Amino acid sequence: MQPAGTGHIERLPSGSYRVHVYAGTDPLTGRRLRYRQTVRTKRQAQVVLGRLLEQADEGRRPDTDVTVADVLARYMTLAELDPSTRNTYAGYIRRTILPALGSMEIRKVRGPLLDNFYARLRRCGDPTCTGKPFTEHRSFPGLTIEPGNVRSAWRRVSAAIRDAVGTGQLAPGEQLPSVRELAAQHGLPVAAVRHAFEELAREGVIAVHHGRRATVSGGPSPAPMPRPQAGDASHDCARAGCQPHHCRQMSPKTIRQIHAILSGAFAAAVRWEWIDRNPAGSAKLPKIRPRSPTSPTPTDVAAVIAAARDQELDLLALYMWLAAVTGARRGELCGLQWADIDLDTGLVHIAFSYFVRDGQKMRKDTKTHQDRYLAIDAITAAVLAERKQQVQALLDTTHVKLPPTAYVFSSDPLGLTPWNPDWVTHKVTEVAESAGVSFNIKALRHYTASQLLAGGIDLRNTAARLGHGGGGATTLRHYADPVSEVDRRAAAYLAQLTAHTATSRAAQPAGLPSQGR
Repeated sequence: MQPAGTGHIERLPSGSYRVHVYAGTDPLTGRRLRYRQTVRTKRQAQVVLGRLLEQADEGRRPDTDVTVADVLARYMTLAELDPSTRNTYAGYIRRTILPALGSMEIRKVRGPLLDNFYARLRRCGDPTCTGKPFTEHRSFPGLTIEPGNVRSAWRRVSAAIRDAVGTGQLAPGEQLPSVRELAAQHGLPVAAVRHAFEELAREGVIAVHHGRRATVSGGPSPAPMPRPQAGDASHDCARAGCQPHHCRQMSPKTIRQIHAILSGAFAAAVRWEWIDRNPAGSAKLPKIRPRSPTSPTPTDVAAVIAAARDQELDLLALYMWLAAVTGARRGELCGLQWADIDLDTGLVHIAFSYFVRDGQKMRKDTKTHQDRYLAIDAITAAVLAERKQQVQALLDTTHVKLPPTAYVFSSDPLGLTPWNPDWVTHKVTEVAESAGVSFNIKALRHYTASQLLAGGIDLRNTAARLGHGGGGATTLRHYADPVSEVDRRAAAYLAQLTAHTATSRAAQPAGLPSQGR
């Protein structure tokens, strides 16, 4: 084996001299590390050879040809990330970063290059977009529903999508047509397509997002099928639902998330001595406009819960009630077991969250990696006790006892499998729309925060109930209603104080109505 710190001089056809010095093997990538430098004369080559040999003996790394894709792959392997965070990062890397920067050598990445990359994303979130018109070819499978067989239409739709995902025809992260678009293209009932999407979301095959298209779940496919191309005789654009590309700007918040991934990976590359400095440190990030959080009113929450009961979705109504009372996250409630609820003392132990991604279903720790005990009132405890008695009464017919590890929110009486959080999001939004209320599952956390602060509960306890860290900064910035009831009372107090002072001095400003007018 060639020892480290050896080198030679090569004469090139042009007459110049190239110096090669072997500097060992990179323990992370297994690649051979070499210094290379080209000079004009043999004398210069001998001087450079001595200098490079000295650098190799000192253990200084030469310039590397490691690419951005190599760095990201190693970073994702070693980084300690929450499963949901890892899934989110993997999606951004697969869809946005690798197509644009993946093949570039990391030593050539600079702040101005990242500035241009972020500017392109602000114009269009598709990294392959060049600004010229093109067609977005989809690989959605063709659907054939026999006339008169509408009753099984949702089964056929779900089976076709499931098979397409399994064979790699639909790649992970790929967007599906909307429910109405799919129904119109194939002459299917909207309810059948919606039912198919619900079942696939429950299984974890697809992820349903409120206000956005559903996407295929999962990591990189082991053998993805080639993407359809223009002129492919086997591809029918009309049947697949191909559409002309329309540029959609990527939000500053999303661009900052992509920057955080690159910055973390480049920082790791600095530690591994692949590069000398983090190029993301000099990149300019887009400004985020302050977003005013909004929360539903108590009337809205009551209307949606009542709509769920009217549709005989009593367990979903209980889910929303508990979400409003506790402020727990959707995954935390889906992962709630009867063993976590002490009905006698009125306490709910939030220590786990249910997670479904990449076909993986697991009960993991909470988003902030901390557990908390939440008090519940007598009414909530009574409703939960009634639900538990109903389930046990159903099991008594089969002489089975409800296990303590049974999930509270489950579609089977034994509570073996909890609800999929994505399915809950879709179902709550659907019930809210039927009630004529603009509402989603996360709005219940906004509701909890706003109502607690308006009711005089201090910020520290409000943040603790919602599971927020940072002394309540997250609660105020993202969850509290910007115009709370406390602020309205403050405005009324100031108005009364000012009016009283003005009246007592009989010195009202011009244009201000006098008393009695």
